[in-house]
Amino acid sequence: MRRFGPEDRLSRTNDLLSTELDQETVLMSIDAGAYYGLEGAALSIWEKLENPTSFSALVDCLVQEYRVSRETCTSDLQKFLAELAREGLLHVE
Repeated sequence: MRRFGPEDRLSRTNDLLSTELDQETVLMSIDAGAYYGLEGAALSIWEKLENPTSFSALVDCLVQEYRVSRETCTSDLQKFLAELAREGLLHVE
């Protein structure tokens, strides 16, 4: 699994179609021929990735928003972002 450092700049890729349905955002990758549904915390993270942000700033924001420990947030965020990267949905600088 890819590990993200505190200063890695993260943003979502721009070559996706998306629409909002109820409390969910549906993403569609024409290139991959796949679609993804995001809701809850995943949707919140996706929205925060609209503009480039550092991994550490994203953790700070989520710790406050969800009132979880930094360790739990970091671990869960590493896994979720690795999945986005594997699917080609995340840009990392």
